[in-house]
Order: sequence, then structure tokens, then C-alpha cells
Amino acid sequence: MEQRQPNEPNQSRNTSSGGPKPDTRSTDAQVQPSTEQRQNNQPRNNRQDVPYQDNRKKDNAVNDAPNRPERSYKPVQNQRENRQQPGRTDEPRSKNQRDNRQPNNGQRPNEARQRDENRQDRDRNPNNNRNQPRESLLSEGGSRDFGNQAAQPTEYAGREDRLVIGISLGDYNGIGPEVILKALQYNRLQKICTPVIYGSMRILNRYRNLLNLKDWNLNGAQTIGQISHKLTNVITCWPDQNQEIQPGQVTPEAGQAALACLQRAVDDLKNGKLDALVTAPINKYNIQSEEFKFPGHTEYLAQEFGVEDNLMFMVSETLRIGVVTGHVPLGRVRQNVTRERIVQKLHMMMQSLKQDFGIEKPKIAVLGLNPHAGEEGLLGSEEQDIIKPLLTELANKGELVFGPYPADGFFGTRAYKKFDAILAMYHDQGLIPFKAIAFEEGVNFTAGMPAVRTSPDHGTAYDIAGKDLADETSMLQAIYTAIDVARNRKEFLELEAGALK
Repeated sequence: MEQRQPNEPNQSRNTSSGGPKPDTRSTDAQVQPSTEQRQNNQPRNNRQDVPYQDNRKKDNAVNDAPNRPERSYKPVQNQRENRQQPGRTDEPRSKNQRDNRQPNNGQRPNEARQRDENRQDRDRNPNNNRNQPRESLLSEGGSRDFGNQAAQPTEYAGREDRLVIGISLGDYNGIGPEVILKALQYNRLQKICTPVIYGSMRILNRYRNLLNLKDWNLNGAQTIGQISHKLTNVITCWPDQNQEIQPGQVTPEAGQAALACLQRAVDDLKNGKLDALVTAPINKYNIQSEEFKFPGHTEYLAQEFGVEDNLMFMVSETLRIGVVTGHVPLGRVRQNVTRERIVQKLHMMMQSLKQDFGIEKPKIAVLGLNPHAGEEGLLGSEEQDIIKPLLTELANKGELVFGPYPADGFFGTRAYKKFDAILAMYHDQGLIPFKAIAFEEGVNFTAGMPAVRTSPDHGTAYDIAGKDLADETSMLQAIYTAIDVARNRKEFLELEAGALK
């Protein structure tokens, strides 16, 4: 898996006639946007300067893998480079390591100029990072404290200085409780957020004993108003006196409990008590009830927040993929691939890239519906009749949208590296390559909603539940992404409000 190369700050560009023309031939023959153009569209908040990332050179990625004596941990090559992984010792970085840090290339032009003039000062002084609360992750030596001890008192103890992140338990017989506990153990995230688990103290204590995670404490709270900003909080969402965990088993009780946790968390999210919500995996079968008749979290949240539609947006440091049709049977995909639906998904994707990921002029690739993108009508007419005319119209309005591209060649030649995001026509067309490329660090983000929601990109994984085999990397990334998006969105709205004055 290749790392995405650092790029220059996003700048405005001329999109009149110099952009690539849509072509349905093989990907090798496609006219792709130039690498220089791709470099001008990176997020203003490049995560390479975030303190919790691993700041070492990519050549050392294998040697920097975390050392976890208690469980195996598969190193993730494409994970955020500057993020310190759980289990690493707190060793101060040398001056050479600080000097070799890659530049932050996703800032806006004015920030980039300041970066060029004051690079050395910034490297020595982490306070230049605009996400101030995360700076408290750095110790005096410049690395993150993930030692097996209680977390030190945080510098930012007030609610106004840190985000409150809700985490719903999901199906407690799956790996949800395990990855949540591993991600939050030793209160390691207290310096950047206040975690609130919507679940059951009794169930979580059972898993703490099972997984030998007993040397740190959880704080029980009855309501969100009673949480502690110095501890990991648990709000018990259902009467659990007589329930026992059955890892790997599908039970109706676990489905009912997952729904109770989700409903309680969504209520607090809607009432502004949470800054973001991270949802652990549910079983889409045993959660079904009179109150929940949805194929997944995404559709449920759309109804709860009163939006007609939203976008399933799979994101990682390597690529971002959204889908036109989400949880729709394959036999009904074609009837749902309409001009109106594609336009709606593209607009939601563009808006999300701007406000949630800090990309001022996003560049989007659109995949075809049919094999080889229809082969000029020989293998299907949807590309000729719907997708191509629509993309031409959007391009004439100045939008950087390109395609339709054949999905197989597009990912086979790594053409996705030249774009800020990709819009796939249906679920498996987008999620199969995404999980093949970025499974462990991938995050499911729901775009197009007034609230921030993320989720790890895996399911309940009943086959390994309760066996101390689950990797918490995707859960950690979901929490980090929720924090990033919430902050980016807040800053975007502040800038928009200032521009209107």
C-alpha cells in the first residue's frame, strides 16, 4: 500500500478548457488531471502535523510498528503518519526527527506562506497548530504518552476547550465493546476529547475482566450532565441486571440493547450535548423492531435529523469514496441511478469536502455504472445518457468533476491518488476497493447531516468476539476523524459567518 504523497496548498484554478475530458475507454487511455493540479487541492488541515501521528519517515514505517506484548497488532502502512500508535513508549524525539518532519501541505495559501517563512520556528514550537487542544498530546519530548499507566491531568480541563464525543456500544456480543475499551484504555484520549460511552457499565466490566483491561477505571454517569472531563464516562442505557455477555452469539437482547444505546446517544446529539457521535457495529438483523426498520445507521440517522438523504462517505488518509446507492439490493441499483440522485450525491460530497475536510476546490472522479464504463454504449447506455451529459454540465459551471471511469482500471492503476474523492454508483463498487486499500484505518462518515457521525468500517466480527483479537485501529481513526470533522466544520461555519458581515 502506497502512502499518498504530500501536496501543495489548495489554490484556485482555471477550469475552463484545460481540464481532462470524460472518456469511457480503458483507464490507461484516460486523460487524468495533472499531478500538479491534484497537489493544489489538499485539505488546509493536513494531518501530518497533528501531534498524535507518527512523525517519522515513511521508509521506517515497518520498523515503527507498535510493540504490544499482550496482543498482536498489525502495523498499518497508510495510517496517519504523525499519529503515535497505542502501545508505543513515550520516548522523546531527537532534533533530527523533528527537523525531518514532512511539511503541512494542506493549509490555505496564507497559512502556507507563513509556513514557508517560519518553518523552523514552527517545528520547534507546536503551538502553531490551529487545533490547539491536540497540542496537549505532546509531552516535553514531543511524543504522545501511551504508557501503561493512568493518564496525567490534562491541560485543557474545561468543557469549552475540548469536544465531547459520544460512542454507542453497538451489539455487545460483537467486537464493539472490545475495540472501544482498547481505544480508550488508560484514558489515553482525555487530552483531546471527553469520551462518553452509551452502553452498560456492567457489560463493559465483564469485557474488561475477559480482556484483562482492569487497571484503569470507568466513570459511571446517569446523564450527560454528570460526566467527568477527566475520565472515560459510561452512561447505562437499559436495565442490565440480568444480562450476560455471549461473545459471538446473535441474541435479541443484544439487538435491543444496541438500539437503546443508539437512541440515547442520538437524543443527546440532537440536543447539542455531544459534538460528534461514533457508532460501534450493530447487527442489522437483531436490531430490527417497530422502532428501527432501517438497513443501517445511515438511514436511521437521516430520519432522526429530518434530512431527505445523506451520503455514505468512506474516508481514510489514502482515499475517500462515496456511493450513489447505499444499502440497496443489486437488482434495484439501476433504477436508483438517476440524474437527480447523482447530482444530489455530488453536491453533498462537494460540500462535505469543503466544510468537513477543508478542501476549498475539491476534485472528484465519477465511476461508470457498467463494465468498462459502458464501452461507448456497447455495454450499457447509462454513461452516455445520464452520467456524461451531467458531468459536462457541471464542468461548464466550474466544478472539477471528471469521468465516468471504468472502476477496475481506475483502482488498478491507482488513479484515485489524483482526486480528492470518488463517487461510485453502488455499494460494492466503492466499498470493495476501499476496504482492500484502507481496511484497518478506514472510517465510515455520514456526510450531508447537521451532526457529525463516524463509525469504524468493519462489522460485528462475531468469529473473533471476546478473544482479544480485534484491532482497535479503525475505532481510533473513527474517533480522530470525528474530532477533526467537528473542528473543521466549526471553523468553516465561523469563516462563513464572518464572510457575510
